[in-house]
Amino acid sequence: MMMSEMMKQCCGKEGMPDFEKMKQFMQSCGKKEFSEDEMAMMKQFCGQEAMPDVENMKQLMEKCGCHVS
Repeated sequence: MMMSEMMKQCCGKEGMPDFEKMKQFMQSCGKKEFSEDEMAMMKQFCGQEAMPDVENMKQLMEKCGCHVS
């Protein structure tokens, strides 16, 4: 999956990550359960004022089983 497509599915207004959308996206990739660390990372990405680091977001997605290029 392309990073731009993943961002469209995971982000809300103004391109900022949306926690629920991100969680649903990961579930569509087959992720069934989330560890406390994964939940904390997702909330951190979704709670930032500035755009999150794309590389960090990509690593989180891959850790959760979503392959992004």
